[in-house]
Amino acid sequence: MKRQRAAVIGAGTIGASWAANFLARGLEVSVYDPSPGAESFTRRFIDNAWNTLQELNAVLQGASPQHITFHGDAASAVADAQFVQESGPEREDLKIALFAELDAALPPDTILASSSSGFLISRMQSRCKRPQRCVLGHPFNPPHLIPLVEVVGGTQTSPETVAAAMDFYREIGKKPIHIKKKVRGHVANRLQAALWREAVHLVTEGVDRSLTPTRRSHLVQDCAGH
Repeated sequence: MKRQRAAVIGAGTIGASWAANFLARGLEVSVYDPSPGAESFTRRFIDNAWNTLQELNAVLQGASPQHITFHGDAASAVADAQFVQESGPEREDLKIALFAELDAALPPDTILASSSSGFLISRMQSRCKRPQRCVLGHPFNPPHLIPLVEVVGGTQTSPETVAAAMDFYREIGKKPIHIKKKVRGHVANRLQAALWREAVHLVTEGVDRSLTPTRRSHLVQDCAGH
């Protein structure tokens, strides 16, 4: 039986980690990233992750880190894919344009998912001819180790796409949750941000006196940056 193929678009830390996860679950993986050195970075990342995945019994029989190909353009990377995980830079204009490009190149039934941590999938799918197949699959870093994935449909996403994406993530060992109302930052990130703000508040109020004034100042500045 032919192996299922997943495409990874954008091979930074998140994309490379997704690639390791897909490979460990027995999929073939095709990758596109225009950055210089993206292939060497991805291969090193997977090599480093593989031993950990084996120790966790997360590598299925027959899976191999060699079942990966790298492509010079996005269209060729997704041509035979049954699932696409986009993990490009967090720029909404770039993601909208990239989704339109990928949608035009994909087979009709392929799911197009984004790893975006903050943008709305309704915006990303706005220029797609088949917006019903677009969904957000937001992972947590590193995706090959942390099982949580937030799945969010857009205004034009079909219920069938959401269900199929949930099933796919379960099949590769994830613990997907369906976020039924679109909100920037989704759910887990907003909870983390609230906890972080409260921690900084306690420090600035002097509740935690274990920090030096300098470290306390740095912590407040870090929070302001987030």
